[in-house]
Amino acid sequence: MDLLQRLRGDMETQRLRLRRWKQRDFKEYISFMSDPEVMIPAGARVLDTLDKAMPVFHHDIRDDGCFAMERKDAGEVIGRIKFQTDMRRYDVPSLSVGYELRRDCWGNGYMQEALCAMILRAFEKEKVDVIGISHDSENHRSRRVIEKCGFQYEGTVHHARRRADGKIVDDLYYYLLREDFPAWKTKFFSAVS
Repeated sequence: MDLLQRLRGDMETQRLRLRRWKQRDFKEYISFMSDPEVMIPAGARVLDTLDKAMPVFHHDIRDDGCFAMERKDAGEVIGRIKFQTDMRRYDVPSLSVGYELRRDCWGNGYMQEALCAMILRAFEKEKVDVIGISHDSENHRSRRVIEKCGFQYEGTVHHARRRADGKIVDDLYYYLLREDFPAWKTKFFSAVS
């Protein structure tokens, strides 16, 4: 069974429920997926029309590694977080993580909380050896989340890709290893418990 197909099951943190997408989530989904301030720094297409958004939404509904980030207190979806195939590693049990968060929720620690839950899932349930993550060189918010979650800087790929706004950016890569997980859990577990 493919690693991404074994990722079923909700996760909960102090304030969030990471769960599978439902048809009723589309309005909240489009609220951040259509926002250029969210999507361009995340390295994703801006889904600003129904023709662009519906196929991606339906893909996310079927994707076992893609989760809606729902605030438990309000019952509203505020973002997306997903496991992806780590394209930088071959023949090693590994995953990469990607995410987007609604702009009005920035700066509240939600993404750090969700990312820590994904790290726990990847190492404890999925038994990966390494988790990778990256951000474009201008996405300083993402860099702070990644660093706060204990990822180690791995390197920079210069002129890595052209963003949806046409700008060519560098990508900065980070990792967490299974051998570092016990120390990571001691230091970061409070973010999700």
